Amino acid sequence: MVKRWLALAFLIGCALGTGPSAGGAPAPATDNPPMPVHYRVDTTTRVAKLGSDLVVGPGRLDGQFVIVPGSNPLRVEITGNLALPPADSYFVAFGFMPATATITVTSTAPVQSVLLNGTLTATTRLTFALSNTKVHGVPLDVGPDCRTDEVAIVQSGPFTSPLSTGTVSGAFAIPPFHHCGVTENLDPLFTGLVSGPGNTLRTVLTFLCGGAATCEER
Repeated sequence: MVKRWLALAFLIGCALGTGPSAGGAPAPATDNPPMPVHYRVDTTTRVAKLGSDLVVGPGRLDGQFVIVPGSNPLRVEITGNLALPPADSYFVAFGFMPATATITVTSTAPVQSVLLNGTLTATTRLTFALSNTKVHGVPLDVGPDCRTDEVAIVQSGPFTSPLSTGTVSGAFAIPPFHHCGVTENLDPLFTGLVSGPGNTLRTVLTFLCGGAATCEER
């Protein structure tokens, strides 16, 4: 923990133009290279229409952060690539019909985050895909491309520094499904069952490594 804070203090000094340079003079404010950062990612999505939770993870967010030179209050920008594993889900359709499916949450663009005044605000662009769907244990052939359109989800929460662990959350609408079904069009079925507003996403970002110190890939 002490090493994390020392590394962050050094970076802040460089960002404000007060850190030492190689010659002993103050470092210029423009000398502020991106620093690597890696987090473990665990998410829980509450699907409003189904009244059930989808737990996804652990995944990874691998990226970098930059302390914006001269910013007051201090502004840290964090970007990274998000990777989440597929998740098996169980839900009850129409209040009585048990169903299972594998849900794959895919990030379609780098995560863009801003840490300001102790709050991290992260924007993630995702699609949701269905596969291995069964109703009453009977396979339902949804095909290889059953997925939603892209949705942008904004989450926020308290965060101490880019070298810390924290939780962000937000609400979003699940878009309609497309290209579902091989022998029949199942788009209306899944859109009616799942898509719509009032869903929530809670993401735990667990700091793994990063900053000025050596950050091993793990």
